[in-house]
Amino acid sequence: MKLENKYIIGTHIMFYEIEMVKEHIQSIINAVETVDNKENITVDLFYNISEYFEKINTEEISKDKLIDKFKSLVTSLENTGCNVTYKIYEDNDKPITMVDYRRDLNYFGCVDNDYIIWGESDALLPKEAFNTLEVVKGYGSENNIHRYVVTFALRKMWDDSWKPLEHNDFTDKQYYETELPDGSRNEKAFTEPHSIRYTMSVDEMNNINSRAEELDLRILRQPQFDGSILVLSSDLIKNGVNVPRCILGHAVDDTSMMWSCSQIMGDAYIQFVVKNILKVHNRNHPIKRKYCLQMEGDRVCTQEKGPNQRGDWYTNLKQLANQNLSVFGKSQNRFNTYKDFKNIMEKK
Repeated sequence: MKLENKYIIGTHIMFYEIEMVKEHIQSIINAVETVDNKENITVDLFYNISEYFEKINTEEISKDKLIDKFKSLVTSLENTGCNVTYKIYEDNDKPITMVDYRRDLNYFGCVDNDYIIWGESDALLPKEAFNTLEVVKGYGSENNIHRYVVTFALRKMWDDSWKPLEHNDFTDKQYYETELPDGSRNEKAFTEPHSIRYTMSVDEMNNINSRAEELDLRILRQPQFDGSILVLSSDLIKNGVNVPRCILGHAVDDTSMMWSCSQIMGDAYIQFVVKNILKVHNRNHPIKRKYCLQMEGDRVCTQEKGPNQRGDWYTNLKQLANQNLSVFGKSQNRFNTYKDFKNIMEKK
C-alpha cells in the first residue's frame, strides 16, 4: 500500500514500562510493514527516566541498562525503514509527563503531518490502521471534512456512553466488574477477551481484525474517546484544539481534549468511529510497572494490586488536574501548579 498522507505516531514511555512497551512497538512495526513508502511515517518516542515521581529500583536494574533496552526498541523500529525520532529525558527536578508530551506532539506534529496518533505504552495499534485512515481521509476530502477525530473500536466498556465506540463483536457482551459482590476477584474480568481488563496479545487483535471484510464507519457529533491510539487530523490541531496548558500530571489529557474539541468545534465537531477494527488498551497488563520504587518510600511497585499502588502522589496530582479542568474556560479561578503538588507532598 502506498500512503498519500503523512503520519506521526508519538508515545511517551516511563522507564517502568520498558518491558510492557515491546508489544506496543511490535504492533507499530506490524502496521508499518503494510506500507510501501514508509518514509511517510514518523514514530516519535519520549523515554522518561526522570525520578521526579518514582525511583529506579537499582537493586534490579541500572539506568544504563534501562537505556540499552530502550535503544534496542529504537533499532527495531529503524529497521522497518520508517522515520524514528526519540528523546531520553533524565531531569529529576522538572517533571514532564504524558500530558505534556501529547500537548507538544499535537502542536509540533501537525505542521508537517496529516495525522497525529497518540501512542500509549499499554496499547496496540491495529495492523489495518494506515489503510483505514487513508480511506477516512479520502472520504473527508470528498465531503469537505478536514477537522476531525478518528477512533478505532473498543472492547466492552463500563457504561452505555461508550457503546457507540465498542467493537461490533463485543458491544452486546456483558461487562464484568473486577470484583464480585462478596469482594472477591472476578476472574471473568481478566480472562474473557471482550473484557477491557483482559490482556490481549497483538496476534489476538490481528485475528479479530482480519475478519473485517469492509470498513464499518460511523460518525459521532459529540466527543467521546480515551487517549490510547487516538487519531487527530492536523487541521483539527491547527484550529486550536489541544490539551490545555493547565492540565498537569499523568491523567485527564483525553478528557481535557474532549472539552477543547467541544469548546472550539461546537456543532461542527466530527468523530469517525471504525466499528469493526479493534484497537487494544491493556489497562491491567501484568508487567505494567517494573523496576520502580514508590515516591513516598522504598516500596517496590508492581501491577499485582492494580494501578493505585503507585501511592498517594498519583491521586493528589490527578485531583489537582481535575480541579483545573473544572475551572477551564469562562472562569477567573487560579489554576493549580506543580508548586501546589510539592506543597501537598511536603506536608505528608
